[in-house]
Amino acid sequence: MNKISIVIPAFNEEKSLSQTIQALRQLPYEKEIIVVNDGSSDKTGEIAEVTADFVLHVPSNNGKGNALQVGWKKASADYILCIDADLEQSAGEAIHLIRPLFENKADVVISKVKSGKKSGFGLIKRRARSIIYRNTGFILEAPLSGQRAFQRQWLPLLLKQRYIGFGVETQMSIDLLKAGATILEVETMMKHREMGKTWKGFRHRIKQWVEIEKNCKEVRS
Repeated sequence: MNKISIVIPAFNEEKSLSQTIQALRQLPYEKEIIVVNDGSSDKTGEIAEVTADFVLHVPSNNGKGNALQVGWKKASADYILCIDADLEQSAGEAIHLIRPLFENKADVVISKVKSGKKSGFGLIKRRARSIIYRNTGFILEAPLSGQRAFQRQWLPLLLKQRYIGFGVETQMSIDLLKAGATILEVETMMKHREMGKTWKGFRHRIKQWVEIEKNCKEVRS
C-alpha cells in the first residue's frame, strides 16, 4: 500500500491543529503525521504531542519555509503532503491531492480554492504568479497555496534550497518547474482562516510579500 508523509508547519495554532489532524487521520492511506512546532508560544506543541505521530520542536519562530524543510527531513514515505495547520475539517479534502500522484498524473499536485468573502485584494497572488511566470514560463492559478503534495524523488532538490518564510511556495514552484517537474492544480473545498481586509490581514500580506521578494532575490544572487 502507498504510504504518505503529512508535514504540518504550525505556529500558534492551538485552536485548529487538533481538528486538522483528526480530519487527516480519516484519509484511507497508510500515513505518518509530522507536526513542526515552529516556536509557538501557545499550546500548539502540547496538542501536537498527543495527536501527531512525530513532533519536531523548533525553539524559535523561524518561518514556514524552514519549518517545512525540518519536516521534510523526517518524512519517510514515497509521497509527501504539505498541509496548513488551520484547515480543520476541510483538511480531508487532501485526498484530491494524493490520488493524482498515485495515478502518476503529475509530480506535484497543488490545491486551488475559490477566494472567500474575507480574502484580500489578490495583489500578492498576482505578484507571485508573475514571478513564477517570469522564471519558468508557466502560469499557476494558485501560486501561494500551502496545500500541495509531491513525489519523494523531488525531495533532494527541495532540501538543497533555503526557503524563507512565506516565500516557500513561490520559490518551491520555480525550483520544481525549472527541474522539469510536472505540476497539476486541482480544485478542492479546503478552507483556511482568512484575516480579510483588517490590519492583521494587511500585516500578514505585507510580510508574505517581503518574504517572497527576499526569497527570490536571494536565489537569483
